[in-house]
Amino acid sequence: MDFCIGTCAKIDQVGLVRQAEDLGVSHFGVGEGPLLFSDPYQQMALASQQTSTINLGTMVTNPLTRIAPVTANSVATLNKLAPGRTFLGIGTANNALRSMGNRPATIKELVHSVEVSRGLLRGERVKHRWLGQETEIEFLDTNGLWYDINDVPIWMAAGGPRGLKAAAALADAVVYCLGPQPEMIQLVRRELDKAVAEAGRPEGSVKLISLTWFYQLRNGQTWEDGITEGFGSGPISSCITNAGFMNEHIDELGEPIVKASTQAAMAYLGDPTAPDQPHYLETWAKYLRGLDPAHRPLITKELVDYWCMYGGPADVREQTQLMLDSGVDIVSVFLSNPFTAGRDIQDIGSSILAHA
Repeated sequence: MDFCIGTCAKIDQVGLVRQAEDLGVSHFGVGEGPLLFSDPYQQMALASQQTSTINLGTMVTNPLTRIAPVTANSVATLNKLAPGRTFLGIGTANNALRSMGNRPATIKELVHSVEVSRGLLRGERVKHRWLGQETEIEFLDTNGLWYDINDVPIWMAAGGPRGLKAAAALADAVVYCLGPQPEMIQLVRRELDKAVAEAGRPEGSVKLISLTWFYQLRNGQTWEDGITEGFGSGPISSCITNAGFMNEHIDELGEPIVKASTQAAMAYLGDPTAPDQPHYLETWAKYLRGLDPAHRPLITKELVDYWCMYGGPADVREQTQLMLDSGVDIVSVFLSNPFTAGRDIQDIGSSILAHA
């Protein structure tokens, strides 16, 4: 079974990647947030020296905090350290840009970055738009002395219908916020496969990768402990990225969950024009680094059940299989509590991968 674990970049937790590899995890993705976490490429570079089989990549970077040639260089440099086992995960940026008070990237900006990065990683000369200019660029080391330019797989994070179509046309895989809910997974799978066909690409050529929040409950713990000890504000992130897509398919998904997810997203982001609205730095201060008590009322059991993988060992094992049966190609869980990440990885290994 291909299984991916994602964490926030934390430079002194490089050992988690080796732990994951030893337990049979196939991919390890590192999140990026310039004001929030450590630098992902530094963590992956160190991890590449402690591992030999696990695939390493961003989960995810974006087109604005790093322009395409820089991103391509970072990935090619990592590929020099870990040949053939790197991937580039990229999206419009939820936390990275919003936490700086800026808008996420547009789909147009994302598409251009992916096209430029992919071309560079194939050794092509491409046109790059930057600073109001369009120039031709290509990697100038053709002998592999400074970096390793290979056709690195590109994973595009998507949430809205436009992002899904763009990823279907360009990416090797789509990273989508999903929980163990068959109706949502099957809907995304159907729309993805439809968009792949419309793009003229072979059936099944674009993998669907879930991004699910994970926590294995201990004896006596409840879903509420899962929030405080595990997911934190993670489920709200799923609501934010999925709001547009869910509202387009409200008839299939049902008004209750669509309304609940949309309201939670809007409450978290708030109204920037309101006089009593918290500063954006305050809003994001504890994102994936513990739970802000102000956000706790937003995370209901309904949202946890929809967006999170949790429960006892048998529960998380059953949820993993349910996601695979419903259309996910690679189950990916994001560990949003850095203080329990080592334990979470051990749980994934013993409860899920040991039974695969």
